[in-house]
Amino acid sequence: MVGYVRKPDIGGIYIEIEKQFWEATINIDTFSHIIVLWWITGRDNPENRSNLSDYPPQEDAELSGVFASRSPARPTPIGHSIVAITKVDNDNQRIYLDQIDAIDGTPVVDIKPYMPTSDKFDDAKVPPWFRDNIPRYTS
Repeated sequence: MVGYVRKPDIGGIYIEIEKQFWEATINIDTFSHIIVLWWITGRDNPENRSNLSDYPPQEDAELSGVFASRSPARPTPIGHSIVAITKVDNDNQRIYLDQIDAIDGTPVVDIKPYMPTSDKFDDAKVPPWFRDNIPRYTS
């Protein structure tokens, strides 16, 4: 793990990067957004890891394989969030975020810069139940 999500009662949401990985954040402050890959610790159990299909939480959703859904119960419980960077604190090895749907103490597996030229596709296709709907999964 490269760090941990921190959500203190006051002071903002941030990723606390392990000291040995801080150099990997050079120039991260030149990006407005990052992709955070995190371990869904609450779903790392035999039952959730054997889950291969689920009903997406949208109205009228069809049974789908977990690779075709955003179910947190999956063979490898990796979460994915695109978040805005609000501040980079070099002294304390912290990247402050606008939000993240991971809980306090969640291990961060990797961080990648968000690239609007390659991470967004205007002609992407999704099933009808995902159009204009926000998933209601919780970690």
